[in-house]
Amino acid sequence: MRLQNKVAVITGGSSGMGRATAELFASEGGKIVIAGRRKDLGTEVADKINGNGGECIFINTDVSVSKDVEFLVNSTINNFGKIDVLFNNAGINNEAQGDPHKEDENLFDSVLNVNLKGAFLCTKYVVENMMENRSGSIINNSSVLDSRAANSSSTSYHVSKGGLAMLTKKSSLSYAKYNIRVNSIQPGAIATEMSGVNWNDLENEKVNQERSKMQPIVRMGLPVDVAYAALFFASEESSFITGASLLVDGGTSAAYNWAP
Repeated sequence: MRLQNKVAVITGGSSGMGRATAELFASEGGKIVIAGRRKDLGTEVADKINGNGGECIFINTDVSVSKDVEFLVNSTINNFGKIDVLFNNAGINNEAQGDPHKEDENLFDSVLNVNLKGAFLCTKYVVENMMENRSGSIINNSSVLDSRAANSSSTSYHVSKGGLAMLTKKSSLSYAKYNIRVNSIQPGAIATEMSGVNWNDLENEKVNQERSKMQPIVRMGLPVDVAYAALFFASEESSFITGASLLVDGGTSAAYNWAP
């Protein structure tokens, strides 16, 4: 198993890409800590993993609050003794917002607090344990919109993901001497709550056809597509990779003004 006895903290692990990653990591022998704000969903995922023979706990966490993150880290170490992998996956978007002059300041702050500050805080507190152990992998779930291009999505979302790209690079340089790797994933259109399409909705032929036109590979991305990218970065297979980003976008970024 690729993550045998490794302890992985997954923020936003109650649904979507986080849930798919938690379930995949557990199937590969990882001990999983799901951090999130939706207790019912998080507990449901943890119970499912445990019922399938895995090992998982849920810790109620707001990643934008320092005390919550400190509690998350301390609880993980108390339960499992260490942290090997951090998947900074928690993220939100305010689709109603758009251009800078239209974006509400409070909504702007809320997105950056979760998407960027949350990843910063989790890295800040988790990395101390990794430094002691001189080993670790931090994976930031960014976006194809982090620096390559922009679209009609909210200004705050673009800015938060652009900042996450730089946090990845800076952290990779800071911690390489401790054998801690820091990489990012750049998902494209993935069937999640945030994208407005649950993967179960893709069984609807009309929805599937519409979403399949969004990228050169003629299907919408699934949460498990991102989970497998995270598994690669979490495993020893990527032991000589840090400061890198992996596109999981069905080829969208390879094209100029993609149209089917």
